[in-house]
Amino acid sequence: MWRACADNFIGPSIKDAIQAFEHFQGIMNDRYKKLLATGRRKIARDSGDDVYLIPIDEYAYSPPPSAPAPAGDLRGPVPRPGSPGPRRRCHPRPGHQRPSTRSSILHAGPVLLPVAFRCTTDSSSDVVLGQGWAAEGYTAADIDPLARGVGWLAEAGVPRRIKAAYLDDDTIKYLAAYAARLRGKDTAP
Repeated sequence: MWRACADNFIGPSIKDAIQAFEHFQGIMNDRYKKLLATGRRKIARDSGDDVYLIPIDEYAYSPPPSAPAPAGDLRGPVPRPGSPGPRRRCHPRPGHQRPSTRSSILHAGPVLLPVAFRCTTDSSSDVVLGQGWAAEGYTAADIDPLARGVGWLAEAGVPRRIKAAYLDDDTIKYLAAYAARLRGKDTAP
């Protein structure tokens, strides 16, 4: 539903995903060169550089053995220390329903804003929150199945219980169309 407000939308094509990440890698490399040339550490708000949000829904961590893994190209934009700009200027946000230890390794860092929603076992909860939190009483396995949107956020330190808002399809369509209009995009089919 958000496709109309995006600069680029990539479906299931690993080739297109790799190409897009190579493009963003180039943007980041250019920004580092700019910083080096001007003797600055960060790109400021008044620099004229765009901010990029890169949402990745249902990030596929296990491509077929014959396919190149897109995660190798996600490593560039994600873990760069001292990234140029306040809170970075490229924001990849991979999402998936059940991460694994392998997924954390593949994108070379922790899951960004990991939230454990209702799951069936303590071990599944620990995969998201971190090993041992279930034993400390922070387990998504205890969340009532009827408590939609309730989860544990493991942003930093001790997990925090949160409740996400539920948006029905009509509300999402309205918000997506509004976002597209703000960006000057035509939402007509």
